[in-house]
Amino acid sequence: MSENLNLISLTLKAKNATDRLEELANLVEAAPENSLLLASELCISGYDFDGFFAGANKAMLGGMIGSFDAMLLERLQEALSPDKFLGFTHLSSLNKSAGLAQISNLNPHQPKIYNEFLLLNSNNVFHSQFKAELFRPNLEHEIFAAGEVSDINAFTFKGLKLGVLICFELRDSRLWAKLKGCDIIMVPAMWGKAREEAYLSLCKALAIANNCYVMISSSLDLELAGVFLPDGTLEASAVFDANLIAQIKKNLGLL
Repeated sequence: MSENLNLISLTLKAKNATDRLEELANLVEAAPENSLLLASELCISGYDFDGFFAGANKAMLGGMIGSFDAMLLERLQEALSPDKFLGFTHLSSLNKSAGLAQISNLNPHQPKIYNEFLLLNSNNVFHSQFKAELFRPNLEHEIFAAGEVSDINAFTFKGLKLGVLICFELRDSRLWAKLKGCDIIMVPAMWGKAREEAYLSLCKALAIANNCYVMISSSLDLELAGVFLPDGTLEASAVFDANLIAQIKKNLGLL
């Protein structure tokens, strides 16, 4: 099922959340069928792109994010198709400990907000994962609840093994070992421009160390997107080739 799967990473340029959502939807619509697309961490909202969830609105934070989410997911699933898949992260107000039905506005003064990765097409959500390792210099621990490191694992998609590391999680080499054997690792990020070399170096090393494709997308500071091949070559986009992985492993004596 992975034959001729297009790997396409995206960055967005628009200056407000509404325009960024339309920009992303248009890019998705323009992508070819049988594509796996990656957008950056918090690609639409940033931490709070328009200040929509600040000030007087903060008391209703959970419910407002839930409403924004509904509109966001509806628009993206309209742009997708059964054979077009998008990975990205967004603000989620789901209370993980209470289950999907429990929304955090039931306790509006202590909302539980997650930075959640989703992989979806027009019909289904195939994978969700909360960011587990938060970037404390940006005070993410004051904005988000953390997911569980134990939930960062490879998962099966279209007959392939996929993994996800969200931004700062890329720096934890212990997580690389958990994703050993993946065919594709997706790294959505909101990386600092001053640390561009670190982002590229770590993603390249991850591709080489795990002999896999690494899809990268960063925006809102460092604007960067592409796909590292299993040999460490960076391309604007790629078509997944299981034979390339097998040949590299064979040359290294791993097969």
